Amino acid sequence: VHLHRPPVTPQRNRRKMLTATLSPPRCSQRLNLLAILTIIVASLHYAFLPSVSATAINSSSDLQKCHEIKEDYDLRNLARDDNVLLVVHESGDDKSASRRHICNKLEATPKERIANASSGKGGRSTVFAFLEINEPSYDADGQLQDGGRNFARNSLGAKEYPAFLFVTGGMDGSSKYASHITPYVGEDVLDLAQVEKFIAKQTGFYLGNDVYNIVFFDSIATKFMSYGDASGIDRLKQKGLALLVRFSTLFSYREPFSSIGKLYNRAFALSLEKGMGYCGEQLKNMEKKIEANKNNVSPAKLHELQQKMAILRSFAEPRELNPEDERQIYIHVFLHIGLIVATLLLFILPSDMGGNDEEEAINAIPVIAKVVEDDDVKKHSKKTK
Repeated sequence: VHLHRPPVTPQRNRRKMLTATLSPPRCSQRLNLLAILTIIVASLHYAFLPSVSATAINSSSDLQKCHEIKEDYDLRNLARDDNVLLVVHESGDDKSASRRHICNKLEATPKERIANASSGKGGRSTVFAFLEINEPSYDADGQLQDGGRNFARNSLGAKEYPAFLFVTGGMDGSSKYASHITPYVGEDVLDLAQVEKFIAKQTGFYLGNDVYNIVFFDSIATKFMSYGDASGIDRLKQKGLALLVRFSTLFSYREPFSSIGKLYNRAFALSLEKGMGYCGEQLKNMEKKIEANKNNVSPAKLHELQQKMAILRSFAEPRELNPEDERQIYIHVFLHIGLIVATLLLFILPSDMGGNDEEEAINAIPVIAKVVEDDDVKKHSKKTK
């Protein structure tokens, strides 16, 4: 009797090879060094906090004024190519006070500061705009208009007024506002000092024509001037302090820190070149220039001179250093040295710990499984027997 045996396909009868390929973990030196660099840079980030001294929309003039929007189309049109800082408020003199404060400070902000901030944010400028919510009224066609309240509440998410919203550019007709809006979420919307900090964080520059100093750089300037017209070791110390400031400004990309950092670097360089009395002489010359032309100097030029004078005064009239100032200088010296060493190691050392790429895996011995046969094959085998 010929018994037909079903063909055994590879899918029905195969040997299963079980191989464990657990490789020992290998640490990358470059990843470790990158972690070190990240920690150091994060530490340096908090070193340059400023102290304020008491003393198609593409043109700079358009960027220095607030633009009124009426509806969704207006905002999308502004946010197509530029970022938008939007103030939403109800109608009325008292309720628009916050917007007027922001817009007035914007008009007084130096054009160079706005331009530098735009170039440092991927070339995208920030346009300031406002939406004024009015009482419902009927238009010329007899249609009831809500005065913009529904648009502000439902589309922009503004529930309370005034509201401050930062809208990132790149919007089109199908863009969702929720993907582009960053709202100010402070406890008190009338605390304009906190609002201005929010605006500076989003736009990259501070509003107004205030004169700024970087406290840490002022401390270095005081230490720098304490050596006088030095030579030898003290001269090398002065050059080291100037180099520390120059290296620190590599991380200053926001305005006004970027432009102010350039003024500090120039003051250090010219003091080394022309002597320690150079900044004092320049300070006196600028004071005389302002006094002689006080009726003819434009506000922008006056602010520029006052900012330079604030930096020069740090060298000409250095303040007294306390132990904490000295400690901060030494800490930052070591931080910068560590950053330089870590950067050099990143490019000099190999990318791994020297492990063998062909190292045999743990438990790499194959385990042979039993032959798997189908139930139909087993039945035919029994009948044959």
